[in-house]
Amino acid sequence: MPRLDLSALERVMRRRNFLFKHQLANLVGISYDRLTAIIAGGENDVDEEIVARLCNGLGCAREDIVTGDPP
Repeated sequence: MPRLDLSALERVMRRRNFLFKHQLANLVGISYDRLTAIIAGGENDVDEEIVARLCNGLGCAREDIVTGDPP
C-alpha cells in the first residue's frame, strides 16, 4: 500500500484552493469520514485507488503526495 505524505497532500490541497476536507471528499468520491481518518487521524497507508482519486481530483502527480510504499 502506498504511504501518503500528509503535509504534501495538504500543500497541494491549499494550492488548488481546497481548504476544507468535505470539498475534496465530494470531488474525489471518498467519504468524509475516511478522508478525515487519513488527514487528521494519520492513517497514511492507503489503497492505490485512493491515491489515484486524490491525484485525479487535485490534478497532481502520484509522486507529489506519496512518500513511498511500505515493505
